[in-house]
Amino acid sequence: MTNNQSRTTNLILLLVLSIFAWAPLLHPAYFFQAHDARHSIFYLVEFDQTLRDGFLWPRWSPDFAFGYGYPLFNLYAPLAIYAAEIVHLLGVNMIWSVKTIYILSTIGAGVGMYGFTRRLFGENAALVAGLAYMYAPFHLVEIYVRSAYAEYVSLMLLPLVLWAFTELIARPSPRRMAIAGASYGVLALTHHSTFFTFTPFLLLYIFTLMVGTAKTNLRAWGRQLLFNGGAGVLGVALAGIYIVPVLLEQKYIKIEQWTSGSYNFAEHFVYFSQFLSPFWGYGYAGPGPVDFMPYQIGIAIFGLAVVGTVALAAFSPQMGHRGTMVIFVVATLFSVWLMSPLGEPLWRALPIAALVQFPWRLLIITMLSAAVVIGGGVAALKLDGAPLMLSAVALVLASYGYAQPQYTPIPDWADTPLAVINWDSGSIADRVGMVAVTDEQPITSPMEAQYRAGEPLSVATVLSGNATVETIRHGGASDTVKFRGDAATVQFYTYDFPGWQVKIDGQPVPHRHEPPFGLITVDVPAGEHTVSLRMGTTPPRTIGGLMSLLALVAIGYWLIGDWRFGRKR
Repeated sequence: MTNNQSRTTNLILLLVLSIFAWAPLLHPAYFFQAHDARHSIFYLVEFDQTLRDGFLWPRWSPDFAFGYGYPLFNLYAPLAIYAAEIVHLLGVNMIWSVKTIYILSTIGAGVGMYGFTRRLFGENAALVAGLAYMYAPFHLVEIYVRSAYAEYVSLMLLPLVLWAFTELIARPSPRRMAIAGASYGVLALTHHSTFFTFTPFLLLYIFTLMVGTAKTNLRAWGRQLLFNGGAGVLGVALAGIYIVPVLLEQKYIKIEQWTSGSYNFAEHFVYFSQFLSPFWGYGYAGPGPVDFMPYQIGIAIFGLAVVGTVALAAFSPQMGHRGTMVIFVVATLFSVWLMSPLGEPLWRALPIAALVQFPWRLLIITMLSAAVVIGGGVAALKLDGAPLMLSAVALVLASYGYAQPQYTPIPDWADTPLAVINWDSGSIADRVGMVAVTDEQPITSPMEAQYRAGEPLSVATVLSGNATVETIRHGGASDTVKFRGDAATVQFYTYDFPGWQVKIDGQPVPHRHEPPFGLITVDVPAGEHTVSLRMGTTPPRTIGGLMSLLALVAIGYWLIGDWRFGRKR
């Protein structure tokens, strides 16, 4: 069989076997008992409203905090939601839009790992590694137990980033630098926790490969540093539209809400026995060794990874990319150690820990690196034919029973703003978002009854004075009311946050916030006026947007320019 035939056969087999991982999503029901399942839908509801309000890069979520709103997409990387929104704009309902991206991300994870491992170890290794990554128990936890939508999408990108930087280090060029930078930036725009979790491992990987290629050649070192550093800068710049505001404007929210209590990393270490436990549950993580959420590595993956490590030591001195495989063996072991209580001192020493939130998120690195180790073992042992098929089928069968969601009916309000209100009313302990000027966490709002009755929202009120306000328009990040009466003080039912602009009859006017909730308040003169509220930009958002634009132009220039040069040559 030729290489092309083998590639086609293995890729088709990978795609066919992937069906067992994503086929449960074809069921007409959803799985709203999964941890973040409701978020996976109502984040899209919020994003869609703000996008349709004329904001190409939405930042405000209008229905959080019982309608007071929240800068969700200023803090939460929105690219995965953008992907679902594109499907929705094509006419697909919101539930199936999210399911579609889930399915594509499942297939994409397997194909991405296939491509990366094929680059290192060949076709047969790529098949088994792709299946190992796709069927890793934690990969299935992310979708069917947690329904962590954006995080799940980001897992598809990790092997692509590794692949892009591997190609860049092998043959540095502007085009390869642009591809690597774009892949890294897209990861940051998709899920910030995965980005921060993965970056230290990526830096180690790049450095180790550079040592292997440049060795003691100072000129080669300089070239590698130039191109790899350029790719990193390009990636961060591409994500500037998100990264700059999230870093500079997080001080304007109650950030401690998302880093303490149930989000405290110290309560989420994993004990070694849990990594090999066959337990599978749909509950939540908690402190101590007794959890209701599975952390298993997977017995088939563990066994094949051990075989791969032994093969590395015994049979692969003449094998290509042997040093690369060592990196992934070490990464697998180190990530397991770091998730255990033994790693707590290092977590406390790193300021990035609060951003990652949960040590068990490092299972992402474990399953990624273990899949590559398994692929390397297949290459070292030169598995083919029946042994290769047996390994592939074993990986699928070992996790097949885990690809089962807890199906639930889809309520009528699941893809409406009422979904957010229902979430807030059931989560008032620590998850109703507050901005920095909020003195008291809201437990309701004057709009809640209107949400529940399906009535148009009254987005503002008269605090003092003989006047009336009537809602003319309510958008994702803008409101307009008609004011009539004597001079009065008007309050919008909207949290104050940098960027809000108030206008009276089209003219900007100053506003303030009033306790206890920090709502936008403005003094209106006597008469009949149109008072509008709209989210504008801020210096960090403008700077970040310009960074992203310049990075896009540079990436496009190097991709097209290098391609045209290659054709001429």
